[in-house]
Amino acid sequence: MPTLRIDASLDLYYELDDFTDPWTASETILLVHGVADTSQAWFAWVPRLARQFRVLRPDLRGFGHSSVPSADYGWSLSGFAQDLQALLDRLGIATVHVVGQRVGGSVAMQFAHDYPERVTSLVVIGGPATLSKSALNPDAWLTQVQQDGVEAWARSTMERRLGTVSPAMKEWWISAMGKASPQVMAGIFRYVGNMDITPLLSQIQVPTLVITSDRSALASVETVRDWQTRIPHSQFLVFPSAAYHLAAALPEECAEATLRFIAGLAE
Repeated sequence: MPTLRIDASLDLYYELDDFTDPWTASETILLVHGVADTSQAWFAWVPRLARQFRVLRPDLRGFGHSSVPSADYGWSLSGFAQDLQALLDRLGIATVHVVGQRVGGSVAMQFAHDYPERVTSLVVIGGPATLSKSALNPDAWLTQVQQDGVEAWARSTMERRLGTVSPAMKEWWISAMGKASPQVMAGIFRYVGNMDITPLLSQIQVPTLVITSDRSALASVETVRDWQTRIPHSQFLVFPSAAYHLAAALPEECAEATLRFIAGLAE
């Protein structure tokens, strides 16, 4: 498995998909998954992106094949961003287009703020600046994970997460997300309940596309638009959907929107 030692506590797993012409110098897209996901969450994106870009998909600290930190680890968006910056350094990648979904979108915004010289463009798909105005309840999630386990939490949230999908697709995502470490999930839920990067948004200077759905439980269109308008050089796209995990529920549509956005930067 491709892993890199980031620090004494972290071996970071990643996938690097590259089906670009080998005689060209291709740009890299960094895909940042959300809570309880792994690099495999982007499976439907890879065929669409990897012919034009090198596609870098890490398992964030604590998830998938990457190291699980100690129970007292201090979770933060800036910590995730620092891990990603170290990964790019180890791989010798100077700049990337960053795409993040759900809390991975929050990580992506933090990364663009902290390391603007590494970011060519930013796409945020259902990534909250804060959950304070959300219909979601991380405190209740924490209690549920502690009492019933991660898979029970995934099952109870999946309809709002994906909207109306096939039973087989729903079960696949429940199984995939249910494998996340209960210790990691508890730590993350304690952190994201108080997460707020709203003050940083006006300092994000890279071209940005913010994508949401019109009936998302994560935040209303008006709330997301308020976040988006704080980011200079940003665009806004709303899909008709009740899902808030849009990168999974509408992967082709979101991937196409991402490619159009990146292509438009050269015009």
